[in-house]
Amino acid sequence: MLKANLKIISALKEFLITVADNSEYRNFFRNTETDFTRKRKLSFAKLVLLIVRLCKKTLSVEIEKFFEETNAGFPCSVAAFSLQRMKLNPSFFYSWNMVLWMNFYAAYGSHVKRWKGFRVLGCDGSNVSLVNRPELQEYFGGQSNQTCSFVVAKTFYCYDVLNKMILFPQMAPYRYGELRMMYDIIERAPMKEDMLLIFDRNFSNYKMAALLQWKEKEIKYVIRVKDSLNFSKQFVRSKKQSAVIEIFPSSSSMDGLKECGYIVQKDTPLKVRLIRVKLSSGKIEVLMTNLLEEEGYPADEFKMLYSLRWGVESNIGFQKNILQLESLSGLTPISVMQDFYATVLVANLHFLLIKQAQETIDDTMSDKKYPMQVNNNKAFGKIKENLIPLFVSQNPSEILKTLHSYFIRAPLPIRKDRSFPRIRKNPMTNSKYRTFTNYKSAY
Repeated sequence: MLKANLKIISALKEFLITVADNSEYRNFFRNTETDFTRKRKLSFAKLVLLIVRLCKKTLSVEIEKFFEETNAGFPCSVAAFSLQRMKLNPSFFYSWNMVLWMNFYAAYGSHVKRWKGFRVLGCDGSNVSLVNRPELQEYFGGQSNQTCSFVVAKTFYCYDVLNKMILFPQMAPYRYGELRMMYDIIERAPMKEDMLLIFDRNFSNYKMAALLQWKEKEIKYVIRVKDSLNFSKQFVRSKKQSAVIEIFPSSSSMDGLKECGYIVQKDTPLKVRLIRVKLSSGKIEVLMTNLLEEEGYPADEFKMLYSLRWGVESNIGFQKNILQLESLSGLTPISVMQDFYATVLVANLHFLLIKQAQETIDDTMSDKKYPMQVNNNKAFGKIKENLIPLFVSQNPSEILKTLHSYFIRAPLPIRKDRSFPRIRKNPMTNSKYRTFTNYKSAY
């Protein structure tokens, strides 16, 4: 794993250097042709690394620390950083993250965890609370009531729940919606036939199933079905555990598919499989899928398979509460999106770097009462200290070894099968770190 991680870090460094040194590549990630053409204290590469450092303290303190870590001399001003970052397109971090996860699958090869040959992707969205500033309000929108308004962005993730990798992150205005973001991913992202997508009930519609089944190479999926849908009610009344049925489009599905280039009529059938799942509470849920029983997917495996989707919720919580996603370093749409995609990259890098330590813990602590896991909070603190050295050092292997020895200390127990009632909160109170003003701690 050490060799694989070194290959991945080397690929990330090579991508950054290639873009920074080649004006043709830079054109993809700068906002005008004149950006990053003059010599500045914050070059393209340094600016990227400073943003990836995830600045959560007062910017002047973070900038001073960064210039110390990179031996770059006297630091630039906060104003210079704010102006320089406006030249960088946030898509750079999306592409850099793609370099990370594509090299992860290539480097780990047969060690990539799969379910019956599939990479299992939990797909879900979330809200990110932003500072109530006119520029952010105009771009992202949000919610309001009789007395105040809240600026909120919508985010979406396709998360490899077995390997803890975010593949296709998206950020958009609040009213754009999760469904449209997923439709965009299906249409534009490099999805592969070995991906199995798992959705909650918000995605249970004809259009979603059709877009996945009608791709040039069919994409497999499992979707929890809304209780209110007629075909779901009929299936529950039938008391069958599994059945293959035909569903038909609503007028909104027909219009939506027409926008995607598909012409369907009200009587255009779509074959899907329905599966009955009984929860521990006794409640019956219905899953919709294109994994057929004759292809080797018995009905009794789907309760466990659908439960894997919770991994994407846990990862969103990790980003908000440990990486402090909502404590942003800028107050413009560009800076907000830079911070979001940089946070996704760091989240992936975090789980990549602790992977070897987790295997060591599994091997050496198998006699414990509970399975043990790396303490993510402590681990991220150490990773942040070594993040910049990892990219600028000529000998990153020594840093990785130091990190590994730190990660295996004081692991936490995993108490499985615990269940707690879900308390639905105001979305503005879901996470611990929110930025209502431009104030940041200096320590």
